[in-house]
Amino acid sequence: MLHDQAAAHLQRSSLPQAELFAREALKEAESSLGPDHRATEQSLSTLALALRLQGKQEEALPFAQRLVAVRTRHYGADDPATGIALHNNAEILIAQGRLEEAAKLEGRALAIFQKKLGTNHFNTAAALHNLGAISLKQENYREAEKYLRRALAAKEKSLKPGHLSLAHTLDNLSAALAAQGRQLEADKFRRQAEAIRRKAGSVQNQKS
Repeated sequence: MLHDQAAAHLQRSSLPQAELFAREALKEAESSLGPDHRATEQSLSTLALALRLQGKQEEALPFAQRLVAVRTRHYGADDPATGIALHNNAEILIAQGRLEEAAKLEGRALAIFQKKLGTNHFNTAAALHNLGAISLKQENYREAEKYLRRALAAKEKSLKPGHLSLAHTLDNLSAALAAQGRQLEADKFRRQAEAIRRKAGSVQNQKS
């Protein structure tokens, strides 16, 4: 019940309340069910996410790391659930500016997703996007371009046309190309991203 409350608050973006209930759920699960129980795993995941979304990266990281360990013991080192935990760890490290550490974890996640889910799955695309974003921050623009082109291709296969996630990758790809002096190509992808955002905004305005 505590975890259900945490998840409900998380869904409503009531992040402090989600954190509070997730901490209580984790405490209860660990004490009554043990450190490797499914309820403990769920509470770790929800708590790490609630903290991360509040910008509390340093607090989130230990819980996210524990989640990797629990899922590795539960499901194995190459299970997609473990890959997702690795991916979430990498996102925390990116936010902290710990890019080399993030790249190692994201590389492990990518290997799992490609092997278990295929090259065109969204999880694969998300890992590729993050590796491209890391390379972009490190000013490795050619490497960033390679990752981001692969991410874009995977997102185009796994998402509906016009999904906002496509715009995010298009923006980063545009930046990687512009940094290489390839402005015409960069402008093409930037315009595509802008068109997606305009359409998404128009749809949202119609709904409201």
